[in-house]
Amino acid sequence: MAQAAKRPYLPELDIVRTFGILAVIMIHATSAIVATYDHHATLYPLYVFLNTVSKFAVPVFIFLSGFVLFYNYYDKPFTAKTIGQFYKKRMSKILIPFLLFSILYFGLTRYAQFGFVDLQTFIGYFTTEKFLKMLVFGKTYTHLYFVIIIIQFYALSPLMLYAIKRFPALGKHIAWIGLLVQWLFIYKVIGEFHLKSPGSYCFTYMFYFTAGAFIGIHFMKLSSWINLAKTNITPQKIAAAITLWVLFLSSSLILFYFYYENRLYMIKVINTNLLEIIDEIRCVTAGILLLQIAYWVYTLWNKKVVRALLHIGATSFGIYLVHPLVLYLYRKTSVSGDPVLYHAWAAGGFFIALLVPWAIVSFSARFKWHWLLFGPLPAKENRPAVPVQPKPGIDA
Repeated sequence: MAQAAKRPYLPELDIVRTFGILAVIMIHATSAIVATYDHHATLYPLYVFLNTVSKFAVPVFIFLSGFVLFYNYYDKPFTAKTIGQFYKKRMSKILIPFLLFSILYFGLTRYAQFGFVDLQTFIGYFTTEKFLKMLVFGKTYTHLYFVIIIIQFYALSPLMLYAIKRFPALGKHIAWIGLLVQWLFIYKVIGEFHLKSPGSYCFTYMFYFTAGAFIGIHFMKLSSWINLAKTNITPQKIAAAITLWVLFLSSSLILFYFYYENRLYMIKVINTNLLEIIDEIRCVTAGILLLQIAYWVYTLWNKKVVRALLHIGATSFGIYLVHPLVLYLYRKTSVSGDPVLYHAWAAGGFFIALLVPWAIVSFSARFKWHWLLFGPLPAKENRPAVPVQPKPGIDA
């Protein structure tokens, strides 16, 4: 138990969060283009590729949640006080922002669909069974289902921690157990019980969460395999890294081929059950590789760039909540038929959807109420220092 206090803070995780939010924005910035742009245009495959290869985003965030929770809590005493602090800390970060943004997005979609008749009618939209169902499943806007998933994982995590502490051998097999639970849910439970919105259930993503949990539990042993520095490199570690990259790139290309052919010719060139397994390989390897890349970025890149990436990662939850609204408003702008201007407009959507929410969330950090909308935000003066030289093992 004494080791728990010695587990160092990992600022690199905020860089992983940055990669995740960039992927989320890329998905949303290209989704409408993939759906509506000329499928036979020269650059159409590029948009499909960018959209497809970025779809590791939500699984990686879930992977990271499992990693952080078990990295921080695995060695801590399992007491009522610890559990209470866990729920208070975790739920307060996301529950109120989720409720407020659910109301905001639902109101905006009602206004866009029906206009504003009178205040009583508008308020009435929020008293319907439809609103409550959409709220519970995170369906008041397309991206909010992710917050519902995280809330479910937060609810389950203390039970999972208790099981592992009660039966320590489970800690060695938690990833495989999570995979079996995910397969059982996807291939059996959804069809058996005719579940709607399966993407709003945490069991659809259990493998990603438990894979992150496994690495979080054993990170002190695995860190030298993830943080490849000159002082600890071996042929075995190089071979492992190459294997991960081959698995990630090959699975990404297979998924791109599937979605491109499906978009172009409306055919499924790969069995969807096999596709699920390929996607699982892609997403888990993405989580591990992004940890490796984050170490490299954190230790070797320009300090100012690293500080910006750390801040984007630390504010990523707020950016996630706000960016669809910014992207929706941006798409109200018109572009001419000139292909060059269209592609410039498409690229602009990505950068606007990143920079404007980042500015809004960062500006709100100076006000005490910011946690109501965006959860805890980093103060400028508290940004982690950036090391000058690479360090082996775990960086504090």
